[in-house]
Amino acid sequence: MQTPSKTSQLGRPRTPRLSRKAIGRAALEMFQEEESLSIPRLAERLGVRQSSFYKHVTGRQEIIELARGALVEKAPMPELPAGSLDDVIREIFDSLRKAYSMVPALLPLLLTQPVSHPAALERYDQFVEAFEIAGTPRHLIIPALETLDSAAIGASLDAMTMESAWSINQEEEGTYPHLFAAKKAVAEHPVDRFAFLADVLSAGLKAAIDDD
Repeated sequence: MQTPSKTSQLGRPRTPRLSRKAIGRAALEMFQEEESLSIPRLAERLGVRQSSFYKHVTGRQEIIELARGALVEKAPMPELPAGSLDDVIREIFDSLRKAYSMVPALLPLLLTQPVSHPAALERYDQFVEAFEIAGTPRHLIIPALETLDSAAIGASLDAMTMESAWSINQEEEGTYPHLFAAKKAVAEHPVDRFAFLADVLSAGLKAAIDDD
């Protein structure tokens, strides 16, 4: 019986230790857990040398895009109703906001480069199809989608901030009477700001599309 050679025993593993998908998933986890991206630390997470990355990616920007793809794969595709523009707008906004809320630290970096990951492009293509089925004029679909995307990113970042953007105490009521009264009113009648934003987006986009 022939004994396997040392070379064959130590040969390349059947399953590669590193892949573009593995890099993207690890980068997304780093953004979620450490709120930043460090390529040396990412290499540690994956148990490889930093130089190994460049057999799979060209640099930091591509790693960020792979993290975008990993986020899309992690976020479930919403059930987009056929024919109802109002429901399409709300579902897309809600799904984007929930996805972005998973990893707020990644969002400023996503804003600096165009979407190019196939999984992300496919998801947006599905959103565009839903707008088409709902009767949206084709030249207004991208502006509508950009509006929803920007609003979802803003809402996700807003969720990380303080509950109120204005700090006024009782003694300042006379100095800022209108703002004080408005803050008091919303405290007595709380409003879900994200649901309110969805209402505004839906009403505004529908009005713009109907007036076209």
